[in-house]
Amino acid sequence: MDPVTRAACYIRVSTEEQTEFSPDAQQRALSSYARQHGLAILPEHIYIDAGLSGRRAETRPAFMAMIAAAKQKPPPFDCILVHRFDRFARSREDSIVYKSILRRQCGVQVISITEHLEDDKMSLILEAMLEAMAEYYSINLSDEVRKGMTEKARRGQLQTAPPFGYRVRENTLVPIPQEALVVREIYRRFLAGQSMAAIARWTQQAGALTHRGNPLDSRRVRYILENPVYLGTLRWRSQGQTMTVEGTHAPLIDPDQFQAVQQRLDRYTACRPKHSRPPEEHKHWLTGLVRCAACGGGLILSQGKYLKCGRYAKGKCTASQHIPARDLEEAILARLRADSAARTPFSARWTDQNQAQTHQAAAQALAALERKLDRLRQAYLCGAESPQEYKAQKEALLHQAEPLRRQLAAPPPVPDPGDLNRVIAALDDPQADTQAKHRAAQGVLADCLWNKTQKTLRLIYRLNLKE
Repeated sequence: MDPVTRAACYIRVSTEEQTEFSPDAQQRALSSYARQHGLAILPEHIYIDAGLSGRRAETRPAFMAMIAAAKQKPPPFDCILVHRFDRFARSREDSIVYKSILRRQCGVQVISITEHLEDDKMSLILEAMLEAMAEYYSINLSDEVRKGMTEKARRGQLQTAPPFGYRVRENTLVPIPQEALVVREIYRRFLAGQSMAAIARWTQQAGALTHRGNPLDSRRVRYILENPVYLGTLRWRSQGQTMTVEGTHAPLIDPDQFQAVQQRLDRYTACRPKHSRPPEEHKHWLTGLVRCAACGGGLILSQGKYLKCGRYAKGKCTASQHIPARDLEEAILARLRADSAARTPFSARWTDQNQAQTHQAAAQALAALERKLDRLRQAYLCGAESPQEYKAQKEALLHQAEPLRRQLAAPPPVPDPGDLNRVIAALDDPQADTQAKHRAAQGVLADCLWNKTQKTLRLIYRLNLKE
């Protein structure tokens, strides 16, 4: 090989390979190979990814920097030395793609100093086998690590960073008194009706910080409210599955309080669209509840006593929907009173996708059974079935169809008058603030559509959800 051939070195070592494939050991071996073959290693082109997996190229900054350097015109080196091909990549796809780019676009060859390949057809097969073996090793190692972690989780052993409220002592979670007080207060405030945004602001005013020194935001408050670790349970998630085991640490929250919080979280999520403002930030209890029938945008408060389409104010809607807030209040209250007295008819439809799919599946199953009954009757009339067989099979099919018919024939649900009366009382209460009124209305109203052109107000109730 030409003695002036310039070479780059790529060195990678993952966490579990620090002893056998340390960066220093790889660099010594690469330097020795270069001297023996008359290659000049360029110091500025020694690329090292330490403690990183070879499964994905884009997660290795030194590797990507090396590829970018090789794409220069002309490339600053003629070949890349690696200790083994699995140092270059453990994914066959990455190996093929990047070797092809280097070879065809850059004229740069990848050389393994421990796996000598000739420039012939058999070497192509051998190289492919080496790449497949490297990928198999990586996948198998990942599976084994996951098995080990799952087994540790089954035994209730801690294997993650301690959550807010705890520290680790002898591999066991131990409460931090000041943080434990904050956790308990977060649960108390949430059950008292505060939003997660309001609780997050309180924690920031109190100076509470995560173990990494960051303030608690709404997302972290929700994580604290959902985490069963405060109940004395350890949770482990892997490949979409969740495992919970009884821990050995002291709980911070009692089971009844934790269960009550989970129930309110379910209602909280259902009652509040994503990215919606918390109740305490609404200037009027109708904002965030009433939408424009033309564009679906929310109505906003204008001049302190009018409501209008927020998208119209930005030039994104052609209907202003302008109406005095008091008139809309009275219209909603009048409809609530009429509905609580059951003086108006209701139409019901599934708004939850899972419920809609269940209802549709029941209709499809019933239609299939009815087709079977028809075919059975035809077979009996043609003499293919005896009277006894016909009767037995018919009774079996009718037995299967009965619960489906009951499910589909069930009367549509209607709002509970008791719920509506409680909301009406809250909205009529002169002592109730905007937040309390908004929370009460949102507990039973899933949507309100105001159409000024047609002078119609459409209320969509949220059934079986109480806030």
